[in-house]
Amino acid sequence: MFLVVGYAVAACLWWRAGRQTKLAADSFLWRLGAVLLFLLALNKLFNLRLVSEAGMRALAKSGHWYDHRQPVQFAVAIALPFVCAVLTSVFFATKGRAFFRRHGSALWGWVMLLLYLTLRQTQEWKPVLPWLAIIGYRDWRLVLEASGIAFVAFSAFALRNKVPVQR
Repeated sequence: MFLVVGYAVAACLWWRAGRQTKLAADSFLWRLGAVLLFLLALNKLFNLRLVSEAGMRALAKSGHWYDHRQPVQFAVAIALPFVCAVLTSVFFATKGRAFFRRHGSALWGWVMLLLYLTLRQTQEWKPVLPWLAIIGYRDWRLVLEASGIAFVAFSAFALRNKVPVQR
């Protein structure tokens, strides 16, 4: 419940920051971040991973490929997050470059959250579980997620002390 509240507070702070800033590009990124944080709060609150897992399992059983699900698990757990990470990196390097230069703690927070989500998603591909056990992922995943939320929330909270940027 603590993490859900953290995501919700960060989403509210980011939405407020989007209203306060005068740059249209920054406003868009603040509000996009707020929506993403709100979606993460909903995911955490309702544990949507289990719902999607049950849906995929039912789809595999009805399609009669449940016994041969390893390639699909790899695609969903490893390939899809990798593609999303590449696309996010390209976005950060192009459209978000100026924004993240001005708001470094936002960059650190999102990197931590994306790393947490990527590692969390890789658990769906069972062959990676021994590797995650070796690095002790279960011991520090809460710290990674909470730190990411804290950095993201701080970046929006710190904006209120700054003078809004004029066009």
